[in-house]
Amino acid sequence: MSPTTCDDGAMITVGLVLSAGGMHAAAHHAGVLSALAEATGWDPRTADVIVGTSAGATSAVALRAGLSATDQAGRYVGRPLSPEGQAVVDRVTTPFDLPTTPPRPESRRPANPLLAARGLFGRGRPRPVVALAGLLPEGTVEGTLFRERAEQLHPGHWPDRPTWICAVDLDSGRRVVFGRDDVDADIGTAVHASCAVPGFLRPVESAGHRYVDGGIHSTTNADLLATLGLDLVVVSSSMTAVRGLDAWPGGPLGRAWHSRTLVREVEAIRRRGAAVLVIEPTADDLALRGSDDLDPFPDDPPLNEVCETARISTLARLAHPASERARGLLTTTAAQDRDLVP
Repeated sequence: MSPTTCDDGAMITVGLVLSAGGMHAAAHHAGVLSALAEATGWDPRTADVIVGTSAGATSAVALRAGLSATDQAGRYVGRPLSPEGQAVVDRVTTPFDLPTTPPRPESRRPANPLLAARGLFGRGRPRPVVALAGLLPEGTVEGTLFRERAEQLHPGHWPDRPTWICAVDLDSGRRVVFGRDDVDADIGTAVHASCAVPGFLRPVESAGHRYVDGGIHSTTNADLLATLGLDLVVVSSSMTAVRGLDAWPGGPLGRAWHSRTLVREVEAIRRRGAAVLVIEPTADDLALRGSDDLDPFPDDPPLNEVCETARISTLARLAHPASERARGLLTTTAAQDRDLVP
């Protein structure tokens, strides 16, 4: 697709951030993205760069594979998919069959006890979830289904458009950004690593390194986009909450920590002049969920309800005056993209 331009000829650039958060996050992202497309006409598949973490990595790959926002939501709410979307979905043959009760660890030995010190007392902001990941024993469940499903969804080494998948090096505690950093990995390995929940799934070994879920560094990792000079960054964040609800239970340390982390990341982006649109759970979203975001098999609520409630919350957020600038940029981008189609 040709570059999108403003009336004065300047290119509009849009970054998209899709957070961690288990099955709830995948349904949340589908609802958010479908609402954005519905309200503004913007197609999230055209984002100039997508940052995906854990569940957000799978949603990012689905977009880059050609599965539209409308079709992603349709899979949850039971609507027929477009012929294009159905063709993408039909490529995935590996079932999603993680065990509901993981087997006991083969050893109680911590995966990397040094991360406790690095996560709490290393340079920069403390990362207590990194510290916790080092103290937990290695997971026992193979997560190869994440790799296989990603490879089936998106055949080929890597998407053509910039796609950044976040994981953490279990030996150093450092964040690794597949698709940006000088790390040789295909899209399946990157998604597998990004989804490797410590203490549950085995770390992913690649090129002499052990990788685990990128959400232990940050559930959003939105700060990666701060220095790119983008016009707009859209953040779909499932493990935080709107102001006043950030102490709502959920996640290994509660939503308060994750919400404060996201606030810092958004401030860093805005200091560079970009508009930021953050879509995160409201009271209605949180009251519906009930169970832990990271539960891989939430029985209550049905994920179709998570998706639909997120869609409604997002439409309300877009109608608020505070979203006017972001909504205008997305609407303009969508119109210009249509004009560029032959």
